[in-house]
Amino acid sequence: MNKKYHPLISGTVILTASGLFTRFLGFYYKIFLSRNIGTAALGVYQLSMPFLNIGIALTCAGIHTSISRYVAACSDNTGKQQAFSYLLSGLLLSLGLCGFLFLPCYLFSDRIALYFFHEAACGPILRIIIFAIPLECIHSCINGYYYGRQKANIPAFGQCIEQIVRVLGVYLIYTVCTREGRTFNETHAAYGLLLGEAATTLYFVTMISLEKFKKISLRPVISSGKQLISMSYPITLNRVTLSLLSGLENTLIPSRLCSFGFSSGEALSIYGVFSGMAMPVIFFPNVLSNSVSVMLLPVISKAAKERKYSYISKIIWLTFFLCMLLGFSAAFVFFLTGSFIGNVLFQNELAGDFIRLLCWICPFLFLNATFSSILNGLGQTKATFLINAGGCSLRLIFIYFLVPVIGFQGYILGILVSQAGISFLAYQTLTHYMNKIAKDTL
Repeated sequence: MNKKYHPLISGTVILTASGLFTRFLGFYYKIFLSRNIGTAALGVYQLSMPFLNIGIALTCAGIHTSISRYVAACSDNTGKQQAFSYLLSGLLLSLGLCGFLFLPCYLFSDRIALYFFHEAACGPILRIIIFAIPLECIHSCINGYYYGRQKANIPAFGQCIEQIVRVLGVYLIYTVCTREGRTFNETHAAYGLLLGEAATTLYFVTMISLEKFKKISLRPVISSGKQLISMSYPITLNRVTLSLLSGLENTLIPSRLCSFGFSSGEALSIYGVFSGMAMPVIFFPNVLSNSVSVMLLPVISKAAKERKYSYISKIIWLTFFLCMLLGFSAAFVFFLTGSFIGNVLFQNELAGDFIRLLCWICPFLFLNATFSSILNGLGQTKATFLINAGGCSLRLIFIYFLVPVIGFQGYILGILVSQAGISFLAYQTLTHYMNKIAKDTL
């Protein structure tokens, strides 16, 4: 007799395996970029990424989460057609928003780069990555459908395809540039990103086309769309606000480093080392918590609907202890090996210093990802937003006031304080919510 594993466990294992694979590829990719375009150009590339994050937050982040939650509630065979109506209405809403924003963003990309990112060199990158947003809309919605149905293997394989095509695409462009004597630069990395998005979108469209759906009328699509809008708009507002705060955070760092005394080129190099080398290393073990958080949302949502609150409480406690154990283990490993990683792998001593300073946020990164997912699954999206917005605002205060005085260490201190604060507030919110539920059910 075949043993059937809980979808939370099997899904986490599948997503963790694919996440480790893509992180290893991404790790090599960042090393490759840092050695071939330089830290300043890497800083320009990383500085452009908030534009993509804000675009995704505006067009599909909230819709993706909403599709996952609603599909989870009708994931059996009898509700498959209803699940398809959520997917179809989500695609129409997401692509509609994207179509509304695409042309003005493309036409004014140079002004956006100059006035919002304070770096004209970001303009060509923005004009490339804006084409990735509609592709992201398509495969993000389909992703949400499969997560809701707890079929994690399909999104996991899509994640691998995206990273493989991105890395191979950039390497092919580098090879052509080298042979023809042309300069390999940060815009080529943006083309690689676009190739990866196109490949994974083609994969997801192929997979969903193999599903056996019946023809659907307009009425259930409109009804599903209204439900998605009612749930997704607060999530979208939350994600957009947080993305804007995060974008402001990233664009403010180089200018405040200049106020400390660095030149513009030096500031971009430091930012490139931090965001393109140190942070990917610190986020590497977070692949496990990300996998758990993705699978937790539909599981918690379904458990809350069925009023299985003792089950949810057990998940919260188990999540806390596992995240602390894994987080501190990762922190000690990075503290001991940070200098080696910086000097040997990245050939950059500053990267090693950043890794050793940042390693202590690992436990909080684990906790924040999983606690946020549990809160969203319980419908506490407002609490999640306020907690994360508070963390971003605190980092902005550290950047604005401390970085010009003590340098980049001021920002690192802000990260440590804000991440610890977010974890504490999320835990307090969860325990307060569960205690309230326990009293109400007595």
